[in-house]
Amino acid sequence: MRLAFLSAAIAALCAAPVPVLAADDTRPQPRLQASADELPRPADEKLRAGMLQLRETVAARVSDPAMDEAAQVALAGEILRQVAMISEGRDFHSRPGRHLQWLLGDISDGAGLMRDAPRLQAKRLGLLRVAETLNFYGREYDHPGWEPIRP
Repeated sequence: MRLAFLSAAIAALCAAPVPVLAADDTRPQPRLQASADELPRPADEKLRAGMLQLRETVAARVSDPAMDEAAQVALAGEILRQVAMISEGRDFHSRPGRHLQWLLGDISDGAGLMRDAPRLQAKRLGLLRVAETLNFYGREYDHPGWEPIRP
């Protein structure tokens, strides 16, 4: 009896017409809730200067095919030093601060991969991760004149 009811329920569900979804999403998009979610995110002069210096450091080396493991490790150390300078004295307890902390953490993770990966190809992926995160910064933050890095 129970099995027959369950079988009938499954058959009814399978026979029901599938709702057709529109090709474009016509539902209203959710509104941003807090000022920290507004784009572009605010950036002070210290952040802009530090990120610009970091961008210049990475952009100069991202397309260099002759970078060996030692050069990757040295570049990783420089990236981590610059991230530490950007982070110095920042308040990461606010909502925008937490987002910046995430962004700087992603850059540090890429530099860590550059420093610690056992193969040159993985080190290269770490550098590309740093470059992509810097490009993300340029799209998300108020930084006039920001140029994306082209690997």
